[in-house]
Amino acid sequence: MAILLKHQPWNTNGKLDVSEVEWNMWQRRLLPFEQLDIGTRVILVSGGGPNAGMLTWEVEVLDVVKDRYDDPEHAAQLIRKLGIPRAAFLQTNYTTNAPRVGWLLGWTYRPIRLIMQPRSPQHRIGRNGWGVTDTLGIGGIGTGGQCRLDDPLLRRKVEQATMSRVHEWLVSQGHSRHSIRDTSAHHPYDYEIGPEHAPKLRVEVKGTLNGPGPVFVTAGEVRAAREDGIRTVLAIVHGLELTLSSDGTWTVHGGHLWLNDHWMPSDDALEATQYRYEPDYSR
Repeated sequence: MAILLKHQPWNTNGKLDVSEVEWNMWQRRLLPFEQLDIGTRVILVSGGGPNAGMLTWEVEVLDVVKDRYDDPEHAAQLIRKLGIPRAAFLQTNYTTNAPRVGWLLGWTYRPIRLIMQPRSPQHRIGRNGWGVTDTLGIGGIGTGGQCRLDDPLLRRKVEQATMSRVHEWLVSQGHSRHSIRDTSAHHPYDYEIGPEHAPKLRVEVKGTLNGPGPVFVTAGEVRAAREDGIRTVLAIVHGLELTLSSDGTWTVHGGHLWLNDHWMPSDDALEATQYRYEPDYSR
């Protein structure tokens, strides 16, 4: 089963309406008339012309109607299975401008995850608004530094791949595996090396799908690197790539490791992106 790309003329950046019905009406059967089935993964694409824009959502097809229609009324009867009222179907600009006789492809879907990553030239979409690929990769190229991933599954996969890559680097530097502690759950640094009562090294780990560029750091991470008196290494794995297979599995591969062996972030290298404001509610 292939992965399909579908151009969307409207904004899908935030909330996606699962009840929406999509349809095409063509004089002849075009891609993906044969490929679109229940369970097919579709990546929605917004804006940017033929080779740009954003990959916005991964969705899964829940139901499909595909058949020849003899006139718009016949098409309205066919697509009624998907829950769209006759009047709503017939009065849309798309339907009124569609061929009077042809092939109907209608489908409904459920949103799987918000992607919001740049579309690359290999994500090709035809003039009818559809494209197809066996696997879909995002990231791995470009510049811009660390990107925010809203979906928890994708974010976790990038974090796990990054931590594993840095762990293997630490082992290659002669640190025994039992001396490397994962402290990311409870401390403002990701690894600590050496005895717990007297650690000799800490590592702050960052991973990004983009090329070299800025990364996000917290106040706690900066404070720990500056004030605790323990050498901190900043390890950035940039250029990672997330790949979606047609079975719905996401994997992470690639990436390049960059290191700052003695990370002591200066004020000049930090840019405030958020403030905590405490209102005076007594006023």
